[in-house]
Amino acid sequence: MEDKVNEFLDKVESADGFVFGSPVHFAAAAGNMTSFLDRVFYGRGNLFKGKLYSSVVSCRRGGATAAFDQLNKYALISNMYIVGSSYWNQIHGNNKEEAKQDLEGLQTMRNLGKNMAYMLKCMETGNIDKPEYEKPIKTNFIR
Repeated sequence: MEDKVNEFLDKVESADGFVFGSPVHFAAAAGNMTSFLDRVFYGRGNLFKGKLYSSVVSCRRGGATAAFDQLNKYALISNMYIVGSSYWNQIHGNNKEEAKQDLEGLQTMRNLGKNMAYMLKCMETGNIDKPEYEKPIKTNFIR
């Protein structure tokens, strides 16, 4: 299909890092974000290895850590480096005005931005080679 997913994939190689965000629906990332990431990472994980990754979630009340964990799994299976913050990357509020009142959430986002910028600078100025990965071994547990 010629769509936004392919447009995004065309830009991956030139990017050093990514921040993916989603509202929380039923203690999970939004369906459209999940569908997007499923398509982006399915069979394309090699495009992302060695790049920075972070995710952020926004929710009214609960389910943020489950959605945050869900989004981070794409990076964890793709040899990406996850950038964290001073707390889980979540902000609370039913709309943007309420989210502006979540002072801890806003601080977490500012710290995430600082950490992402720092890591990007380290990667740009560092003299350390990225690891070479072994050829994947696939184990089938069904006999």
